[in-house]
Amino acid sequence: MLTIQDIIGVFILGAIISYSFTPLVRHIAFKIKLLDHPNINKSHAHPIPLLGGLSIYMAFFLPIIFVYRFDAALVSILIGGTVLLLLGIIDDKLGMMPSMKLTGQLLAALIVYKMGIRVITCEDYYLSMFFTCFWIIGITNAFNLLDNLNGLSSGIGGIASLFFGILAICTGQRYVAMLAFSLAGACFGFLKHNFPKAKIFMGDSGSMFLGFTLSCIAILGSWETDKISISLALPIIVLGYPIFDTALVTFLRIREGRSIFQGGRDHSSHMLASLGFKKTRAVLLIYLICACLGLSAVFVLCLPIKYGAPLAIVAILSMIIFGLYLTAVRSRSAKLKRTKNND
Repeated sequence: MLTIQDIIGVFILGAIISYSFTPLVRHIAFKIKLLDHPNINKSHAHPIPLLGGLSIYMAFFLPIIFVYRFDAALVSILIGGTVLLLLGIIDDKLGMMPSMKLTGQLLAALIVYKMGIRVITCEDYYLSMFFTCFWIIGITNAFNLLDNLNGLSSGIGGIASLFFGILAICTGQRYVAMLAFSLAGACFGFLKHNFPKAKIFMGDSGSMFLGFTLSCIAILGSWETDKISISLALPIIVLGYPIFDTALVTFLRIREGRSIFQGGRDHSSHMLASLGFKKTRAVLLIYLICACLGLSAVFVLCLPIKYGAPLAIVAILSMIIFGLYLTAVRSRSAKLKRTKNND
């Protein structure tokens, strides 16, 4: 039987392993020349190692081994996570077509589905498979896209993991809490090396592994409330910012006639920078938004339904309004730029 001490222990151990192991990973990345080189679209002046995902990967699994055992759920996350870690390393080193990355993400999602991690609100086997794969691939890509400023993806991942752990403790799911707190510790330990100015990036290997693992934790949790709609809303609220940023970028790129897989400075973090926020302050503001969303999810779970339901709606609507505001700001900036060029 897992205790609260075990859960706190995996968090602390995960943070220590991640913090201590990252300098070694950084050294290995330099040795194998797995580096992000500066160019016109990047602000760093020197090559930065890209193997940080390995630190998070090790720091997530190793603490759990000390206090628990490998079961079907953990083995499925290990297999699927390893697939995405290796896929990301190959992508960071050699580059990869988006279709190949999606194929690998689908494979990882199908592995965990076949081994029991699945959306259970759908009784139909194939419908459940569709929603499970859609959720896992969506969140995996959300964190992959979100990794555009130093410390952003790892910090948001740590905050989301922490609140999933709190929700799991509140609902008596100590196994889920253990997974969430271990991942939170891994993210926060890595954040010391990844926060501006970063000494190492997590790369595609880290961002995809982080998104994949968080999506699996969200599915594993049984977020039961008086209404199933509220139960389904809880993980969406906790992961509200990655979902919001991905939806915003997808909308803007489709509206502007660009491929959704084409990179660009159209993320919410870039828009905040264009409003005058320094990059570090923009990252901290996004952390605050994520923490507020996490707290909202806790209140939704703990408060009576007549208070929890309106709070869930307010949390979701707030993100939509924020997105509309940033879209308006971007449109205005683009219009002013066109007017200036015409003059």
